Amino acid sequence: MTKTSRALRAAAVVAMGGAAAFAGAGTATAAPIDIQPTPLMCPAGIAEAQSLTHTENEAVDGDELFYAINQRSVGGATVSWINVNTGAAGNATLESNPGVFGVPTALTEPEAGTVLSAIWGMHENEAGEQCFLLPGIDLAQVPGESETD
Repeated sequence: MTKTSRALRAAAVVAMGGAAAFAGAGTATAAPIDIQPTPLMCPAGIAEAQSLTHTENEAVDGDELFYAINQRSVGGATVSWINVNTGAAGNATLESNPGVFGVPTALTEPEAGTVLSAIWGMHENEAGEQCFLLPGIDLAQVPGESETD
């Protein structure tokens, strides 16, 4: 391996480590949503959209579902969800969260059950471009509150 190759590999490792630290502990263990949103009208695109339940991270309550687009930005996209077991539904906006290094996040409370959600609409990416997101779809199992919580 040449010195240039070693330097490039080291730079890549540092960059990946920095990206993981930037994302914060909460989103580092999040799962990508099943079908990612498709950004239109913004050449830089967006980072991966993720969702997180209590099963993946105890910081999320049992009846909550946490969403993030893993890059620092203003946000603006809409999260629409429906609990297919209870019929409960709602909307939330992905907004820049200073507690997660400016990553746009949304916290919903669909309660226990199978939750179908879509991330869509106008969203400002890290490059400051206005993107229109064709819906990304997620199916998550929200565990609900346990008796010990």
